[in-house]
Amino acid sequence: MSDDLKSEVVNTGTNRRRFLQWTLGGLLFGGFVVAANVVLRYLMPTPPRLEKADEVAIPVSQIPPGSSLMLKHQGSPVLAVHTDQGISAFSAVCTHLGCLVKWMPGEKIFYCPCHAGKFDSTGQVVAGPPPEPLHPVKFEIVDDNIIFL
Repeated sequence: MSDDLKSEVVNTGTNRRRFLQWTLGGLLFGGFVVAANVVLRYLMPTPPRLEKADEVAIPVSQIPPGSSLMLKHQGSPVLAVHTDQGISAFSAVCTHLGCLVKWMPGEKIFYCPCHAGKFDSTGQVVAGPPPEPLHPVKFEIVDDNIIFL
C-alpha cells in the first residue's frame, strides 16, 4: 500500500471517530440538561393559579369559625383565617422560597407543603426553614364585610 493511500485511510478513521465522540458528547450533554431541568422544576414548584377576586368586600359569613379563605388581593395571594381570636389575614406566600401556605384547621397552623415550614395562627414561625413570619395583610370589618386595604 502506498504512503498516500495509508494516510488517507488514517484520516478517514480519525474523522469518523471524532464525529462519533462529538455525537455521543452532545447526546450526553442533552440528557444532562433535561435531567437538570426536571430536578430544578421539582425543587422550585410554581404556585397554583388563583382566580382574581372581583369583590372588594367579602362577607364575614363566607369564613366560618375554624376555616380559611384563599383569595387574590392586589395581585398577591392572601389567606384569611377565622380562629378563636377572630379574623386575621396574611400573605399566603411562604417567606422561605415563595410557595403557597395552607391553613391546617386541626392543628391551627399555617403549613408550607414545599419544605415543611410551619407558622402559628399569628403568622410567627414555629418550625422549618422560613427565615421570617408571614406578612400580615391589613383589613377592616365594616357592616359584616371584610374590606382589604
